[in-house]
Amino acid sequence: MRPIQFSRSAVRLAVSTCVVSGGLATLPLAVSAKPIAFSEAVTVMHEREFNMRATEVYYAPKHWWSLGIADMQMNSDDKKRYMDASFAQVNFLVKRWNMPNAQGNLFASAGYGWAYSTKEGVMGLAHPGHMVAQTARYSESARRFVLQGDYETRQFYSSFKMDVHQTPLFFDRTDTAQLGFSPVAHDYEDLAVWFVAQVKKYRGMNDKTEAGAFVRLFKKNVWVEIGMTESRKSQMMLMINY
Repeated sequence: MRPIQFSRSAVRLAVSTCVVSGGLATLPLAVSAKPIAFSEAVTVMHEREFNMRATEVYYAPKHWWSLGIADMQMNSDDKKRYMDASFAQVNFLVKRWNMPNAQGNLFASAGYGWAYSTKEGVMGLAHPGHMVAQTARYSESARRFVLQGDYETRQFYSSFKMDVHQTPLFFDRTDTAQLGFSPVAHDYEDLAVWFVAQVKKYRGMNDKTEAGAFVRLFKKNVWVEIGMTESRKSQMMLMINY
């Protein structure tokens, strides 16, 4: 059976009704950090950590797909490598599982754009017989692929995300796993407080695995995350749906 599509006002009303009645809130549709919130909505996301900054803006004509732009800036821990890539991106809700007290989602995204990158310490020929370290600069087409899945209830959250960036001369992949819980089951009008543990595996720009933890706060259509990694580097995320 195909899911029924709703406008933003209808979704918000349904969310409030479901929460008050004690059933599974369809709240994750409106506030989870996903590339699609609900139909006819604009989603703005900004995320940053020690070696990454990302700003993404999407519009969803329907509840199952959205399109927009994403700008990603990444650098290596030693600051010798840097990339700034901008993409036109489309996102799809591949599958949704609605259960009596839980929900699961699978999303896929594909982007195409342009990247500017630098790499320090590249050996170059200064003159015959003499090599010197120099900074190499590249400007080339770029691709992005994202696969994201989650399972959530009103007090438990789990997710896995694979984010790949690739150019003819560059490859970077970040895998992120998260587990979170909320002490209480919140209503739509309440301030929701979640505690989330995270593990990230980096390959390409950096090769490492790092754990972290953060507090997630959201109310209605505003979402904020503030936390720290095991190397004591701060991380944050802001998302607004409207």
